[in-house]
Amino acid sequence: MDFKAEIAALKAQVEKQQADLEKARHQIGLLEDKNAIERLQYAYGYFIDNRMFREMADLFADRGAWIEIGERGRYYGKDNIHRFLHEVLGGGRWGMAHNEVINHVQQQLLITVDDDRKHACARARAEVQGNSPPDTPIFLFADGIYENDYVKEDGHWKIEGIKVTMTFYAALERQKIWFGSAPPSEEFPPDTPSEPQNEFLGRQFNAFRWPHPITGEPLVIPASDPNAIDKGGGGIEQVKSR
Repeated sequence: MDFKAEIAALKAQVEKQQADLEKARHQIGLLEDKNAIERLQYAYGYFIDNRMFREMADLFADRGAWIEIGERGRYYGKDNIHRFLHEVLGGGRWGMAHNEVINHVQQQLLITVDDDRKHACARARAEVQGNSPPDTPIFLFADGIYENDYVKEDGHWKIEGIKVTMTFYAALERQKIWFGSAPPSEEFPPDTPSEPQNEFLGRQFNAFRWPHPITGEPLVIPASDPNAIDKGGGGIEQVKSR
């Protein structure tokens, strides 16, 4: 029996298994990265849906972040990003007004993570619908393409850059928009009633059941309450009138 040959074969087998294990670990890591980036981008979509501009800005990297939407030019740094979102896009108003609706649907997200797992990029599509401000006589439809960059900073995936190139806008004259659904059945009543409408939004709103992906802060209902207090980096605190 050639013990040297057997030992060499076992050594080669162990080395191959170790290489296969490292490759599998790397592939799992890439999948985890893609999942984290997907959640990050979808959170961005939900925040812009509801004009949660502070929460949006907190998704961006502390260093080297930028944003460019349509032909509005590019802004660098988290402070400028927040100011652009809140003042330029949002007109200085955080959250949704009564009977206002905006949908900024994130679709077709294709993510590519660099082999070093420190940077990534994505191409995606946004489908936009809205009546902002709520008394506008038109209903807006739009489509845009994202080309985004992401960076792993302090152990978290964050947005490094957002670029949206708009494909089209369509403003349609609207006859009517309503927010309540059909009432409960009288013939077959429900076991429990539905959640009531939010008094500030004028419609139902599903509360966020997940915290902010970066800050870990709980997310409040995005109602443009005149009694709301902007807490800076921590978001908005709803303060009811006494």
